[in-house]
Amino acid sequence: MNWTHDQLATFVAAVDAGSFSAAARRLGRAQSAVSSAIALLEASLDLTLFDRSARTPVLTDAGRALLDEARELLRQREHFENRAFALGGQAPGQITLALDEGLPYLPAMQLLADFADAYPQLTVTVLNCSAAEIAEWVADGQVDAGLAYRRLADDSAIESESVGAVPRVLVTGIGHPLAHDGKTSRKALVRHRQLIVTPRTGNEDGDERLSPQVWYSDSLYAVAELAALGVGWAVVPRNVARYPTFAGRLVALACTDVAFSALEVRLCWRTGRGDWPMLDWLRRYLSQAIFAGDDTPPAGTNR
Repeated sequence: MNWTHDQLATFVAAVDAGSFSAAARRLGRAQSAVSSAIALLEASLDLTLFDRSARTPVLTDAGRALLDEARELLRQREHFENRAFALGGQAPGQITLALDEGLPYLPAMQLLADFADAYPQLTVTVLNCSAAEIAEWVADGQVDAGLAYRRLADDSAIESESVGAVPRVLVTGIGHPLAHDGKTSRKALVRHRQLIVTPRTGNEDGDERLSPQVWYSDSLYAVAELAALGVGWAVVPRNVARYPTFAGRLVALACTDVAFSALEVRLCWRTGRGDWPMLDWLRRYLSQAIFAGDDTPPAGTNR
């Protein structure tokens, strides 16, 4: 048998993506390359892993039996490489970091600037996206580490830990009926449309929904813009509500009988990479609660 790591990774990617074409898009490769890699793996193993008689390939009994073993082999190799990096005090030559679009901008940019000072030889790609995208991309290996709001999906491919929280405020548009008094109550809120930030699956946190009439979006800024336009009311991070685009358009409301807790920020990474020196640096940096203030960066924290 002379199968390769790439063939094994392609096999797992095809299963996770649901089809060869979806795996090709996720891996940034041609579909023919994905099909070829899996065919070579099957030839090496002398087994058929996918039944191709239907429009979408389906795992055979052999494919299902080997899937967990393939995942474990990939995990062990990744863990081995990362342990070697950690023991040698080295870091990979390039990484990809993902930041939740709604994080306070200045502290996030200062974090990246100080990270550049700490790892001057490292090539870094920074992605700004939703929490749902961060979880998906960390799980499939497109992103090495991410900072995301809210709880992450229960996925064995992801590890995460809480690194802070951002205060939230209740807001609505300046022309909305709730904005007239500057304060409100649960009884008043339930009479108006609520705007909720939620992953693309449409499953919001159970304690977030108050109104029977709800709109959902996976973007914090889209929710804030809809609120500014008078579509409904929302609870958003304070830094989002203070974004210049919303100046004079959003009103912060005091609620007499409902409290909205700060929004948790979590550092996440692919399982097996917890020993990276870079993650340890990020943990120490984030322990300063850099996102808890008024969108101002920490001073003198480049190590």
